Amino acid sequence: MNPGKVFLVGAGPGDPGLLTWRAIKLMSSCDVVCYDLLVSPAILSLVPAEKEMMPVGYRGYCGSSIEYGMHPDVVAEALAGKTVLRLKSGDPFIFGRATEECRSLSHHGIDYEIVPGITSALGAAAYAGFPLTSNGMASDVTFVSGHRPSKTLTSWASMGKSSGTLVLYMGAKKLALHAAKLIAEGRDPDTPVALVSSATSYKQKLLTTTLGKVDEVMDADIHSDGSPVLVIMGQVVELSSELDWRSKLLLAGRSVMVPSQHEEMAETLRVIGAEVIRGPGVEMECGFNPFDWNRIMASTTLWLADEDAAKALMATAGEHKMDIRLWPWQISGKRSAQCYLARYGIFIDENEEAPGSSLSLVSSEQDAGLCGCQLNVTAPKFSMGQLDICWVDDSAVMEMILARPDLFNWRYLVTTRPELAQVLRQQGIAHHLVAFDDIGQQLSMLTVEQNRHVA
Repeated sequence: MNPGKVFLVGAGPGDPGLLTWRAIKLMSSCDVVCYDLLVSPAILSLVPAEKEMMPVGYRGYCGSSIEYGMHPDVVAEALAGKTVLRLKSGDPFIFGRATEECRSLSHHGIDYEIVPGITSALGAAAYAGFPLTSNGMASDVTFVSGHRPSKTLTSWASMGKSSGTLVLYMGAKKLALHAAKLIAEGRDPDTPVALVSSATSYKQKLLTTTLGKVDEVMDADIHSDGSPVLVIMGQVVELSSELDWRSKLLLAGRSVMVPSQHEEMAETLRVIGAEVIRGPGVEMECGFNPFDWNRIMASTTLWLADEDAAKALMATAGEHKMDIRLWPWQISGKRSAQCYLARYGIFIDENEEAPGSSLSLVSSEQDAGLCGCQLNVTAPKFSMGQLDICWVDDSAVMEMILARPDLFNWRYLVTTRPELAQVLRQQGIAHHLVAFDDIGQQLSMLTVEQNRHVA
């Protein structure tokens, strides 16, 4: 068997909007996606559900000692003839061990291709609101691995009072040591310093100090979630308060789970600053089984509980090639069912409760009546982490929440549909449930009323 091919792809620092077009296309075309634990859930959620996904590599600060070039699982998949997407945080060729990985692939006779990504320093600075170079402040920038004392750092420090910007990757744990060395070799203790964790993601944190005071911030909660912390030193850091743009977005710092079929909603939320994580694929198969259909045909009055019940009736009637003009029933239903059937020229009476003589058609097995819908949920192949907002705006998503609560860890459930909010409350899921009339300004409540429960 001929070996497959490996694509070493930079996933960027965290925001899926910073992925290259090439990276997005490869997510759909490769057989297997092997990803770092540092790649954000928002990016992983873009991988099609049918693709095989494998976590490989390691997370920063875990003390791992790597004794191989390319990860053995990646090599094994490629030797099995598969095309493998090796998705790496940041850029593969900036402190990404790409040299060792490429040599390892060549050793095994495996072809490879490099797809650059936005490195963490570029994303962290831009999303924190300051440049890495600026006229009159910094005309050069140096990237340094701060994982251990290096000759590169000593060489840079010997430049004394350079006005350049210094970026330490993996340097926060030994920052006090690095700062002392820089000051000893002439760097001004008042040099501004920025510590940025979870760069460009909704969890991004920014802490500013000076070179001479870095030891005072080493216990700050910027390290709390275990994410690597990028250290940026230089006068440009002072521009962060002036040029900050991201914190002004309505949903900056918020993660929102939106089901994969609601891309328009997802884009609306991205525009106002949210980090959107595409939720599990949800499909509602609508239609009645033969036994229930015989019961429906024997009835004279029907009541439709919601839009999906109406869809099930239409779908099954269509399978039996029934002319809608000759339907034998007197039908009533809730407004959502009424609106759905009106699209097809079928006008029914609105009735929020089932008349005693009617046969109830429902879309959830938890409701009394004939259930005409089956929910198919594609569980995620990665951890979605803590979600600020879980967006529930159709009955299929609501059924997914009710059927698989184990898939989610949310702070707020948000819906703009009162009837869904009512069902969620009836099913005992009213904790942190927020019902809005529209998205707009009302979503800002979630940014200012952190401790208020709205139901």
